[in-house]
Amino acid sequence: MTESKYAKNILTEDLMPPQSPEYIKLMEEQKKAGNTIDRTLLMGIQDSIVKGSFFAGCEWLWGLTGSGPVNIELPHTHDFDEIIGLFGSIKSQPRNLGGEVEFWMGGEQHIITNSCLIFIPQGVEHCPLIFRRIDSPIFMFEAGNDTVYQKIR
Repeated sequence: MTESKYAKNILTEDLMPPQSPEYIKLMEEQKKAGNTIDRTLLMGIQDSIVKGSFFAGCEWLWGLTGSGPVNIELPHTHDFDEIIGLFGSIKSQPRNLGGEVEFWMGGEQHIITNSCLIFIPQGVEHCPLIFRRIDSPIFMFEAGNDTVYQKIR
């Protein structure tokens, strides 16, 4: 039997690009303080995984441990547009995020309590992305119109 031409385009494995040293340090510092996020990194895709693909990734955020909020990203910019999605999991209230997130973009603080899609234009500084509360699981999605996820600063 001939192998499918497009089978490689359908991912079922949890393939995620490696995390940056800055990200690993941020997570370790918060863990030492007793604040972590219970999360499942699901999948990521980019050119190094499927040739020609733009960047996208997704994960489930189950809850916080410890007494403080958890920051999962440092301020940075990209040479591409990006979309971040945060979605609640309460079936009867799909617009309710089921938590509280602090998100910074262009020097502005935004407090998010509803499911949302965030468009970040190329070159606009964004983050930190701080989870203050997770009352019910949150699904997070991000995508960029470039073949690899790279930070400028």
